[in-house]
Amino acid sequence: MEINEDRLRDALNADPEFRLQARYWNTQFRIVTESQNLLVRLADGEVTAVDAGATPFDTWDFQLAGTAEHWANLLAPVPPPFFQDYYAAMLYHGFRIEGNMKTIMAYYPAIRRTREVLAQVVARQEVAA
Repeated sequence: MEINEDRLRDALNADPEFRLQARYWNTQFRIVTESQNLLVRLADGEVTAVDAGATPFDTWDFQLAGTAEHWANLLAPVPPPFFQDYYAAMLYHGFRIEGNMKTIMAYYPAIRRTREVLAQVVARQEVAA
């Protein structure tokens, strides 16, 4: 599974639910798969960049990290039990949500929405391929 950075940025910015929940949010977070390490930057709730060249030296407030199996289940059209949400996947399957818990809790509705948007982006990429 590869996540196209431009499609992710455009999809998050076009999603009204994400934009509502992310309003006023200034953050940097990582999406980590076995093959990618994306750094997503937001300014006032708008995704300004998705950087595929993130390094261990880049700062971030939190990260969403998992194996290929975790991401495949989380982004499936009908996720298996306890893969409908990042926290459930963390509690029952070893997915990782790490970083500033105050930020995570304050903006969890926006963070949670990234799962649905990511699923749409990945599904569109697979259809286009």
